[in-house]
Amino acid sequence: MSSAVCRLAGLLLVAGSCLAADSQVAHQADSSATQASTYIEQVPRVPGVSTLWRGFNAGLTFSQVHDSSAGWYNVATPAVSYTISRHYSTDASVSIYPYRRVQNQDPGAPPEKRLVTTMGDVGDTFIGLHGSFYPGKLRNTTTASFTLPTGDRSDGLGVGRVTFDLSDHMERYFKQTGFLLDLGGGDSSSLFNPLVTKEENSLGALVHFQAGVVVYLPGSSHIQSVAYEQLPIGGQKVYTTVSPPGAPIQTVLSSNGASEDNGITTSVGIPLTDNFTLSGYYNRSLRQHLDTVSTGITYVLHGTLRKKSLSLIDKALREAAGANN
Repeated sequence: MSSAVCRLAGLLLVAGSCLAADSQVAHQADSSATQASTYIEQVPRVPGVSTLWRGFNAGLTFSQVHDSSAGWYNVATPAVSYTISRHYSTDASVSIYPYRRVQNQDPGAPPEKRLVTTMGDVGDTFIGLHGSFYPGKLRNTTTASFTLPTGDRSDGLGVGRVTFDLSDHMERYFKQTGFLLDLGGGDSSSLFNPLVTKEENSLGALVHFQAGVVVYLPGSSHIQSVAYEQLPIGGQKVYTTVSPPGAPIQTVLSSNGASEDNGITTSVGIPLTDNFTLSGYYNRSLRQHLDTVSTGITYVLHGTLRKKSLSLIDKALREAAGANN
């Protein structure tokens, strides 16, 4: 009898420990919105690809995009990531354009044929190295990013050389609302605001700023809106995909301030399942008078992490059953 009572008391103690652990897990789940926000920033075109605290992950986004210069086109972006620890991670991504309209290089082409179709264009490869830290109530992520010249610069998809950017991303949350600030600089516009597919890439020193707000909704959906400024320093060389309607055919521009840009980007993310996310954005470039709209669907190999390890109470019951045998 005493042995049975001891086993029962032990099980009750273990159950109490499990309930306390479940309470802690629930508390951590409540703060998952703030944890997820930095991951969205790390691989903007493939949201959710870095949801694992540790280990390898991969994802693919397929999007339909429309901008006011080139019209409709589609883009597929695969990405891989490796989360080294709670603080450090790295990722790589590249955009592939199954269908895209670019500038017709024939100066004698009539206005209705100023654009020609390309199939299977590839952009530059993006590589990011991230370090996340938590000073007080802030979440701070420092990123060093690079591009490898896999894109065709004649189609405005690259600059033909390795480029770099250093940036710092800060977040401060008040319940489900966060305030964001980004500061950085580098030598190419392609590495700033990579969420938005662009009609040009620049080569030359620049600094950039971005500030805005993100709101998390029920179901882990979010909406984010930021205002940005891209400020070139000195001479710039800009490779464009499409010349403005009525302008001379010119896909390479060289001047001071050629790549200056500012505007507003609003994006949304709606998780459909653990592995699928619906996302989209609207970008208004005030400086370049360009509107870009995108909707896409992302598949992530490892979605929400749900460990299926045996609970403490299950282990205790099995041990008790084994002792009775």
